[in-house]
Amino acid sequence: MASEAGGAADRNEVSVAGIAPATGTFAGRVLTAIAVLAVVVLVWQLRGVVLLVFAGILFAIVFDSGARLIERWLPIRHMFSLALATVAIIGLAALAVAIFGREVVRQITDLVARLPGAWASLETRVGSRDLAATVREHLGQVMPDGGTVLAAVQYVVGSISSAGSGFALALLGGIYFAARPALYRRGFLLLVPDRHVARMGATLDASRNALQDWLLGQLLSMSLTAIAITLGLTLIGVPSALALGLICGLMGFVPMIGPLLGALPGVLVALSIGGDVLWQTIILYVIVQQLAGSVIEPMIMHHTVNVPPAVTLFGLFAVGALLGPVGVLLGGPIIVTVHVLVRQLYVKGCLGRELTAGSG
Repeated sequence: MASEAGGAADRNEVSVAGIAPATGTFAGRVLTAIAVLAVVVLVWQLRGVVLLVFAGILFAIVFDSGARLIERWLPIRHMFSLALATVAIIGLAALAVAIFGREVVRQITDLVARLPGAWASLETRVGSRDLAATVREHLGQVMPDGGTVLAAVQYVVGSISSAGSGFALALLGGIYFAARPALYRRGFLLLVPDRHVARMGATLDASRNALQDWLLGQLLSMSLTAIAITLGLTLIGVPSALALGLICGLMGFVPMIGPLLGALPGVLVALSIGGDVLWQTIILYVIVQQLAGSVIEPMIMHHTVNVPPAVTLFGLFAVGALLGPVGVLLGGPIIVTVHVLVRQLYVKGCLGRELTAGSG
């Protein structure tokens, strides 16, 4: 009894002093902070790999969505439906390349050859040579010349071309992710504390659904934009209409900034022709892109997250500054994912506020 009383007194003494519990709690927090910081540093150092994994997840969503669509019509197992969806998607892409690839390459080559002359035509029409020199003198190389514009276009094309190996790796990773999505989902949730597993699982599902809807909306919008621009430029009489339509459609994958960059080559080419072609081309781009951005995409994505335009705009610049050109290419889905994570984990999980359809 005496020893028990003495032990209790000792424990009370330590508890009152607060040394052992406080030291243990503080040490645990320090170790946790160090571990989190180490993970953040590691992820930052491997950000290129993280972007490839994210791209693989996007491919997995596309393949898995196709497989689920097939399963609605055919009572087959997921592996077989995934194989059919993968073959169908890759086959359609290969067929498009086989049919239009040679003509697109020819038109893009012709377009690249036309751009310096088109920019020179712009400078001649607006008399901007002296203005460019003045701007450079006062603002420091703000006004680009024809070579700069051509170099920028070539840089974009070169970056897309050099990303072929990364594209193939992401494509293969997407097939693996789509083959056994539950396996990777369970593996990720094993790293989450038990009390947060339900919330994180719901967040993963919300992110997947939001990305699926966003990809569907962008795919349809890009396709309709490319077709409309190609047909419109052909009727107007602008050369390389197929290449210009394809460029405009592909650039539509990058929200807000992409459509503007996609319209620039077509406007420059139309400017070199002159006459009513320039104004008809500008009006065509404005009408098509307004319909795509204000009508088609909202109709497709009305039931998914609604990222405010200002958040999208500054988010793209932030992603580009942090992750470079590849980050800009994936900026749309990255912003959608971050938006869902903030809403689900912070606004709803930490602050306990209910999310409504109009809350952004």
